[in-house]
Amino acid sequence: MTAVARTRIQISTKKTLKEQAEQLFDSLGIDLGTAVNLFLAQSVRDGGLPFRPTTATPFEQSILKTAQEQPIHAGSIDEMKDIINNA
Repeated sequence: MTAVARTRIQISTKKTLKEQAEQLFDSLGIDLGTAVNLFLAQSVRDGGLPFRPTTATPFEQSILKTAQEQPIHAGSIDEMKDIINNA
């Protein structure tokens, strides 16, 4: 079996971001180094970032998504209640 050549990457990040990421990845059963390697491997596989960069916050994203949905019209209060209760 051939040994895989390894190299070290050193990055700087905010302490709180690192701690939050470590907690997240620990809950997924992986360490930070494994998570970074997964990110790098997926980026190479995809030929780019493995996600779509956005400047919109999650709230803004939900507003944009909702704006693309077709409106639902209720003819009466009872019909509106049915729509809400069945959503």
